[in-house]
Amino acid sequence: MADERINLSREIFVDLWRHKVQLLLCVSVLVTAFVVILVTNMTRGKTSQYNELMAERDSLEIEWRHLLLEQGTLAEHSRVAGLAMEKLQMARPIVTTEKVIIEP
Repeated sequence: MADERINLSREIFVDLWRHKVQLLLCVSVLVTAFVVILVTNMTRGKTSQYNELMAERDSLEIEWRHLLLEQGTLAEHSRVAGLAMEKLQMARPIVTTEKVIIEP
């Protein structure tokens, strides 16, 4: 009996099979831990991306407000009338020289 060799891999497998519930629980805990790590990492990435998008949205809103102010300034009636008189040499028509055309 002393000369008999023991198959170590078989003995390990038999021992693991004997404690299959504990082995299953151990594997479940490890898988759950890795899933928690993965989900935490993904959540941090999405939170970072969300913060970047919110900062970009804020800067675009500020730019939009500035463009609205600029549009209001450029479309002001007195400015348009001044540019028409200076650059295009336009003037208000005189009432005596006005001609009214009636379409038949």
